[in-house]
Amino acid sequence: MIGDYMADIDINKIFKNAEQGIIHLAETTFTTYKGQAIADGKAFLNAAKGDLQNYTQQLADGDITLDQFKDLMQDEGDLAKMDALKEAGLAHAAFDSFVNGIIGIMITAALSAIP
Repeated sequence: MIGDYMADIDINKIFKNAEQGIIHLAETTFTTYKGQAIADGKAFLNAAKGDLQNYTQQLADGDITLDQFKDLMQDEGDLAKMDALKEAGLAHAAFDSFVNGIIGIMITAALSAIP
């Protein structure tokens, strides 16, 4: 943190934008599994919520670099259980692609919220 300044991050805006992005990604990526993808995407976002908030604040405060932020967010992929998609028999490659898409959406939403 530089001095006593902490950037004012609107975490609710980040989550709202990320959720909208996840819904759009699910709708454009899947036809048969759209409902499962939306449910799993939202569950993943909720599982990563605390870390996303912390990492975004650290980035905004200058405590971590953009590359470190992106690396930390990529690590969040381990939280992606995607139970509904797995149950539906989604191919592993499609599952990985969807998770990576969600991570990209979360990164974009976080960066857009940093003043």
